[in-house]
Amino acid sequence: MAFDVPPLLAEVVLSGPEVVAVERALAAVVEKSGLSVDDLALATDFASLDLLPAVYARWEQHVRRLDSSSCGLSVDGHGLLVVSVSLPDVQVLVMALKARLVDFSIQAGDEDGEGYRDQEFKLVAMLIARFEGLP
Repeated sequence: MAFDVPPLLAEVVLSGPEVVAVERALAAVVEKSGLSVDDLALATDFASLDLLPAVYARWEQHVRRLDSSSCGLSVDGHGLLVVSVSLPDVQVLVMALKARLVDFSIQAGDEDGEGYRDQEFKLVAMLIARFEGLP
């Protein structure tokens, strides 16, 4: 008889923009692999998916639940979200975030939106450092 062991979870406190930055990074990597993020967002059977699509689908499912009051904090008037990420998924998130940094460096010659891109670049770099610091 096999027992399903729940994955070890890391709880990370993220701001709304940080949640969006992770989602964008994951979506970009998923779409580069030829998959549809719209189809994956509707997935319910994660066991049948490969690693990257399963991580994306779990992230989307968790982010949809973040609207509940049990996932939110308010610190000095800033809304923060408690995101639960399984530890094996953290490595995939870091990989997606690093790929996003590469995308930013490729787009560096584009003058349009440079200030915004610089802010998002810093945000993504900070997220990588935070996720890599998890146990």
